[in-house]
Amino acid sequence: MPAENQARSLNDSYSPPSTPTAIFVGGTSGIGRAMAESFARATEGNSNIILIGRNRTAAESIIASFPKPSTASDATPAHEFVECDATLIQNVHATTSALLARLPKVNFLILSPGVFRFSGRHDTKEGIDEQLALMYHARWTFVYDLMPLLNKSADAGEDAKVMSVLAAGFPPGIQADLNDLGMKNSWVGGIRVAPTYNDLMFEVCLQELSRY
Repeated sequence: MPAENQARSLNDSYSPPSTPTAIFVGGTSGIGRAMAESFARATEGNSNIILIGRNRTAAESIIASFPKPSTASDATPAHEFVECDATLIQNVHATTSALLARLPKVNFLILSPGVFRFSGRHDTKEGIDEQLALMYHARWTFVYDLMPLLNKSADAGEDAKVMSVLAAGFPPGIQADLNDLGMKNSWVGGIRVAPTYNDLMFEVCLQELSRY
């Protein structure tokens, strides 16, 4: 991990060849919000930012705080909120389908959704533990479904990057039980296994983008 001053220096020097499109899943609060705000500042408003989450009021307030574009161009930067309850994977598929239909590309996909529960397993109506749904299944679905838009950016020689923020500073997750990946029989908490699942997921993602 780079030092803070190095990270700030890299942010200050960022100068993309065209207006980048960045999607922040879980971007209406916490780390996701902070990263979206930082990206808006680093690009001086010259970016297309999509916040995905459940809180429209928070999203509209965040977007209103973004700096105005510092340069004039034919492709006027635009920011928007897309409502999606990512605890349900059917909602994630609906959201990604809509994005695929109208976006020409995606340069950055930032994933930080999550929920903390200390009262045991809590299943969604799809039969998935809510923590695991947000911390793994939704993340994988967003990445997998939006890979064509990331590839379009890469094919054009632009940035095509995915970042998942989860359990930063925590020790590695416990070893996955291959006979009970969904924790149906032995619930140990999504936060404990999701980091391992995400590591394995991004090994696959790296293979998909390795040619770039």
